[in-house]
Amino acid sequence: MLADLDEHVPSSFSWRLTLLATLGGFLFGYDTSNIGSALNFTPEHLSGFAQGYLVAGASLGAAAGAIVAGPLTDHFGRKVLLVVDAGIYAAGALLSAVTLDAAVLLIARTLIGVAIGADSAIATAYIAEYAPKDRGARSACSSSG
Repeated sequence: MLADLDEHVPSSFSWRLTLLATLGGFLFGYDTSNIGSALNFTPEHLSGFAQGYLVAGASLGAAAGAIVAGPLTDHFGRKVLLVVDAGIYAAGALLSAVTLDAAVLLIARTLIGVAIGADSAIATAYIAEYAPKDRGARSACSSSG
């Protein structure tokens, strides 16, 4: 089956799948940069620790998510974990949008981080599984000129 994938030109479905699988990296940068501008709009005064965790919680969650994702992916498979991962990210985003207190906001930020970290561990391997083996070598040779 993998040999068949290597012989075919990537379809538009493959390109869309790749785009969706790589959105995690974009979301990590987007989410990390936007929290700084949102600090002025938090509904309640946060302690120094809570404010620091609000900013760093996604990064800490990302570290935990990346560590935990590997063994879970081996057990459940990449496709299933990517879907679960998207659900965790959506839950964290919705919780952070409708939160009523600081504790829920901090939990939501951690959930977003866990999802982003898991995605960074899962998506690259998932893309590598269906990418044609000579696709990277051809583009690297043509760009080096």
